[in-house]
Order: sequence, then C-alpha cells, then structure tokens
Amino acid sequence: MNEYLATNKLHAIDEQICVHLQQRKELVSHKPRFPSDETIREWTQQYGFEETFLARIFSWLRSEKYYQPHVEPTDFHRYFPVLQSVDINKRLYTVSVIRQYHHASVGQLLVDGDALQEPVQDIREKLKRHHFGSFISDHYECHTFIVTPPLPDHIEGLDFIFTEYKDVFEEPSTGFEVTIQG
Repeated sequence: MNEYLATNKLHAIDEQICVHLQQRKELVSHKPRFPSDETIREWTQQYGFEETFLARIFSWLRSEKYYQPHVEPTDFHRYFPVLQSVDINKRLYTVSVIRQYHHASVGQLLVDGDALQEPVQDIREKLKRHHFGSFISDHYECHTFIVTPPLPDHIEGLDFIFTEYKDVFEEPSTGFEVTIQG
C-alpha cells in the first residue's frame, strides 16, 4: 500500500476513534464509567493488548473533564443565602450561601458532625478520604462546586446533588448521596 493510501486509511480510523469517544462521552453523561477488571482481561485476550495498557487508556478517559477549560469566577456580584440543610446519619450537610459572579456561581457543601463520636483513624485511613462531586441539572456544568452558567437569583426548585465517590475521578460511587433543595 502506498504512503498516501496508508495515511488516508489511518486518518479515517483516527476519526472513527473520535466518533466512538464522543458516543461514549454522551452515554456516560456526568458519571464516568470504567470497565470491570474481568472485561479488561477479556479484551486483552480478544484484541492482543496488554492489560495495563487498556486499563491506563480507560483511566485516562475518566480524566477528560480535567482537560476541559474551567471557568475561573471573576467580577463578583453578590452573595445570596441558601441556608438549606439535611441531617443524614448524625451529620448535617449544608449549603449556606452561593457567591454569584458574572459568569459563574460558587457554592460550598459544609459537613458537620460530632468529631468525638467518630471512630479513631490512623493516618492511612485518613488519606483514603472520599470525595464529593456535584450535580444540579444537565443545563449546568459543575466543577468542584463552581457552576456555570451562573445560577438564577432565585434557586427554588433546583436540587443540589452531592454524590460521594471513593476517588477524585468520581468513580466508583460509594452509594451515598446528599440532596439539598433550593
């Protein structure tokens, strides 16, 4: 095969990879998915790849959101109080205030519990802290609780959903979720 045909064929395959990546992105929506270890092993045998190689590719796909441009809130407008809490398992989860900027909003999830009632943890256990991801609706992008476009001044009817994950890639979910109604 001549060089020109090989280049064109490779280009078409690379474009199909992009098409499939876009389809995958749409299917997983805001919750990244990682194939099971068993599935990775099956694919390594079926397609002749090394297990670590495939695992790293899918791990890299989980991090796509970290390569997207993130909004840096600028041009502060005002604070607006939310003051909504929910008590779950003797912990109080609160969204107290949202800072409104020209092109984004910034909120915080405050977690308060009785530290004296918590089991004693060694340093290794403390380093395994879980992380929360945020979601409001498909209309809003949430990155570490920065929301764009900015939220409306009246947030009645919006639910702030905080999902606990075992790692910063927001996978896997621990199954624990906090919903605070606006």
